[in-house]
Amino acid sequence: MTRITIISGFLGAGKTTFANLLLDYYIRCGERTAYIVNEFGQTGVDSALIAQKGFQTTDIVGGCICCTMGGKLTEALRDVLTDFSPSRIVFEPSGIFIFEKFLDILEDPYIKQNSHIDSVITVVDSTHLTDAMFVPGNFFSNQVLHADTLVLSKLQLYKSDARALVDRVRTLNERAGLWAKPWSELTDADFAALDFGGSVGIGADEEDDDDHEHEHEHHHHHHHHHDHDHDHEEEHAPLHEEMDSITIRPKDYDDKTLRELEKLIKDGVFGKLYRVKGKVTYCGSPKMLQAVFYSLNLDDDPTEGECALTFIGEDLDEDKIREYWS
Repeated sequence: MTRITIISGFLGAGKTTFANLLLDYYIRCGERTAYIVNEFGQTGVDSALIAQKGFQTTDIVGGCICCTMGGKLTEALRDVLTDFSPSRIVFEPSGIFIFEKFLDILEDPYIKQNSHIDSVITVVDSTHLTDAMFVPGNFFSNQVLHADTLVLSKLQLYKSDARALVDRVRTLNERAGLWAKPWSELTDADFAALDFGGSVGIGADEEDDDDHEHEHEHHHHHHHHHDHDHDHEEEHAPLHEEMDSITIRPKDYDDKTLRELEKLIKDGVFGKLYRVKGKVTYCGSPKMLQAVFYSLNLDDDPTEGECALTFIGEDLDEDKIREYWS
């Protein structure tokens, strides 16, 4: 029986980076692991970053499984289970993922017979927690409420009181384990704690052995809770707001043009922009460009392929995006 680990989180939270760390751990443990990603937009950025490290990857791009891509994910899961026979599948849904829609896919007879959800991890962006909470629809809250473990990302960039942040996140899902530790400091022992739904980092020292055993019992109960939610899906149907997605071929950039674009993002010139990601040429070199809400940054790009940028948000002004970015 193949175990499925879901890594959810709102747009730009850091799901792919965490998936990379978790996949490395599973490989060290001797797991035969496959990675499936659903990207909202036309650019397969996330799978390219992981495939270049040699992992078995499957890319589902062009929409969200909640709306139009469910059939493709069902097909992908069947193919991976049949052709690769993994001991574990790591599935990274899009940032506008609604959990109940994935349960529908697991009702496929072949998938149901050969796999089950082992763990649900939701990555929470420390630097944009409030921004994500106030996006229309309930993507963020739905992902958080279904988590066995909440993992805080970008703690090294968080400038305020980290303890207060942890306390705030705990109130969003008191049943879940909570990881509040810079990812560069994570150990194999930390990843092993995922099997028990325990906490790591700030506040974890407050849990004694009895609490840890309680978390273990709750962790397995929580998956039954998923089944319960599925049985009452029509009664508690989540709101799924429409998102715009625009993909362009970008021009070459330098520091001056990127700073100008960052100001335009902050001023809302392009609409309600939640996420930008893709490959660009910066001062003659290939780079990975990413923006989360109003924060823009560049990273080295180890992948092959053409330059392309995907914009995700609401009420996007396509004419202005093409005017300033293409």
